[in-house]
Amino acid sequence: MKLESIKPTNLWDSSPYLFSQVVKANTPSGLVFISGQVSIDPAGAVVGEGDIDAQLAQVFSNLRQAVRAAGGELQNIASLTVYLKDIKHHRNYLNAIATEFGGHCPSETLVQVVALGLPELLVEIQAIAVL
Repeated sequence: MKLESIKPTNLWDSSPYLFSQVVKANTPSGLVFISGQVSIDPAGAVVGEGDIDAQLAQVFSNLRQAVRAAGGELQNIASLTVYLKDIKHHRNYLNAIATEFGGHCPSETLVQVVALGLPELLVEIQAIAVL
């Protein structure tokens, strides 16, 4: 099985951190593994500090760009792992998922975490897509 690292031009550059934003398995199943997306814009700036709705909007924009770079759309995402710093106060991410996926319901795991990669971040979403 050959793995292809994809560097979406409209996501922040992860190469200095030695990981790929998107890895595509060149197999008949067409699996695409998308690194945890956070609310960082293409310039590397955090979007929506303290605002879960603004952060979710950026996270879904990043997910959309990542899956498109591999040749898919959000509807190709089969599984999500959602990391939230505060489940009690930020459960409205469920509404964002329903809105962004337009009725498509990927499988999902939700985990509350103490911290994410930067202190300003409230949410991170990792995805697996099938093309």
